Amino acid sequence: MQNALVQLRERWNQLPRHARVALVGGVVGLLTLLTALAFWASSPTYTTLYTGLSPADSAAVVQALKEQNIPVRTRGSGSVIEVPEAYAEQARLELAAKGLPKTGAPGYARLERTPFGMTQAMEQTTLRIALEEELQNTIRHLEPVESARVHITPGNDSPFADSRTEPTASVVVALKPNATLTREQVRGIVHLVCHSVEGLKPENVTVVDAEARPLWQGGDQYAVDHELLRTRREAERAYAEELRRQLQQHLDRVLGPGKSSIVVQAELNLDKEEIQAQRVEPLDPNRAAVVSETTETERLTGNPPVAGGAAGIAGNRAETPLYPNAPLGGSIGEYTREDRIRNYELNKQVEHIIRAPGRVERLSVAALVDESVPDEALNAVRAWLETTVGVMPNQPNRVVTVQRVKFDTSQAEQAAKEQAAREATRRQELLWKLLPVIVLLMVTIFLARVIGKQIRRPAPKPQPAAALPSGGAVAISAAGTTPAGALTDGSERALDVTIDEDGISIVEEVAPNGTIIVRRQRAPSVIEEELAERIRERTQPELLEIQRFAENKPEHVAALLRNWIKS
Repeated sequence: MQNALVQLRERWNQLPRHARVALVGGVVGLLTLLTALAFWASSPTYTTLYTGLSPADSAAVVQALKEQNIPVRTRGSGSVIEVPEAYAEQARLELAAKGLPKTGAPGYARLERTPFGMTQAMEQTTLRIALEEELQNTIRHLEPVESARVHITPGNDSPFADSRTEPTASVVVALKPNATLTREQVRGIVHLVCHSVEGLKPENVTVVDAEARPLWQGGDQYAVDHELLRTRREAERAYAEELRRQLQQHLDRVLGPGKSSIVVQAELNLDKEEIQAQRVEPLDPNRAAVVSETTETERLTGNPPVAGGAAGIAGNRAETPLYPNAPLGGSIGEYTREDRIRNYELNKQVEHIIRAPGRVERLSVAALVDESVPDEALNAVRAWLETTVGVMPNQPNRVVTVQRVKFDTSQAEQAAKEQAAREATRRQELLWKLLPVIVLLMVTIFLARVIGKQIRRPAPKPQPAAALPSGGAVAISAAGTTPAGALTDGSERALDVTIDEDGISIVEEVAPNGTIIVRRQRAPSVIEEELAERIRERTQPELLEIQRFAENKPEHVAALLRNWIKS
C-alpha cells in the first residue's frame, strides 16, 4: 500500500502543471455532476391528490398535510393539491379522518346533528334533504358530471284513490367542459334516482342540463318518439359505418391507401311484422285425395201407382220423390235412383311469417377514386361495388356511384409533418432526460483515459540526441552558451537546458565521446530550435558545415532528428 502511494506521489510530481490542473478540475466536475444527479434522482414524483377545491378547503387541506409532515404543493390558483406518490394513500387517510375536504353536501351526516324535540314533519323533511344530497354526491362522481342538484317531491300514499299522488324527481346536471352524456348514462342516472326513492317511476323523472335542455322526459310521448327515432338513426349509422369500413379496407388493399374514399347511407326498417297468409289452389280430381264419400241408392219394384203425385209445387220439390205414372193397362215396372257424394282434400297453404326488424329499405354507396387510377381499375371497382351492394335493374333502392377526382394530399402531408415534428420532440425530450447520464459517462471515460495514460506512461530513458566534437564540452543554459573545458580525462559533464515556453524543463548530459544524452524530452520542435541555435554559436568548422547543410537541406535534418527522437 505504501509503495502504491509512493508511486502515485512520484507520478503526480512528474506531471506538468497543466495536467495537474486538468485532472483536479475533472475530478471536481465529476463530483459536482454526481451530486447533481443524486439530487435529481432523489427528488420525489408528485401526484394529484384533489382538484377543483375551494380556497377554504385548499387552505385546510394544506394545513393538515403540513401538520403531518407530508410534502405538499399547490397549483391552479390553489385548487389543485399535489403530494409525493409515496405519501398519497397516507394523505387521503389522514384527511378522511379529519373530514377533509368538505366540498360536497353533508348527506346522511346531516342526521347526526338532529336537534332534540324534532317533529315528525321536520324529520321527514330532513330525511328527504339528506337523500337528495346523497344522490347529488353520487351523481357528481360520474366522469362527465361536474356538479348536480336533485329535487324530490314525495308522493301521498292516501287510502283514498282520489287523493293518492305518485312521487316525482328532477335532476339538474352541470357537465364538465367539452363533455357530453350518452343516452345510456342518462338512463343510468334515471334508474339510480328511481331505485333510491320508493315508488318513483322513470316516467316521473326529469333530467336537464345546466342550460335547461331536457335530457330525459319519461312522461312525454315526444320523448318516447324521440328515443325511437334516435335508436333508428344510431342503428342506421352503425350499419353504414360497418359497411363503409369493410368496403374501404378492400379498396385500400386493391388501389392503395389514400386512393379512394367511400360514403355509405342506409335506411333501415325497424318495424317487426307478422304476416299470416292462406292460399287454396284449384281442385284437380286426378291428384286430390278423397276424404269422404256418400252413396244413396233407391229402387221401386211392384205395381205402379194409379195416380201421380200431389198437385202443386210441394210435389215437385227435390226431397219429395216422384214416381212416374205407369200407363194404363201396362205391366209391372221397376224404378231405380242412385246419389253419390265424394269429398276431396283441398290443396290449401297457410303461411305465418314474422319479419325481424333491421331490414335494409334503401342503400346508396358513393365512391371517389383518385385520378391516377386507370380506367380498367375504375370499371372493375364499379362492378365490384354493384355486385357487393346487390344492384339490380328492377331494384331502384340500391344505388352505386363511382367518380374520379383529384385528391388533395396537403392535409396528409401536413399530418405527416406534424407527426414527424412530434416524433422529433419526443426524441429531443428523451435526449434531454438522458443527457445527464451521457455527460456523466463522457466525463468518466475522459478522466479514465487521462489517468490511464498518466499511469501507463513509462519512465523516460536516456536517448542520444546530438553529437559534439570530442575536443570539449559545452554547458547550455537559458542564458546562453558557456564553454566547459575539454573532455580529455573521459569524465562526463552535464548540460542543463531550460526552456521557459509551456513550462518544459530538459536535462541533458554529454558523454566522453561528445554525445548529448537527453534525460527528459518534451516539445521536440522547441528542442530542435534550441539546439540548432546553440550549435550555430560554435566556431568549429564541423559545426559550420552542419549549419550550412541544415540551411540548404532542412528536410533531411528534420527527418534525421525525428528518427533520433523516435529511437
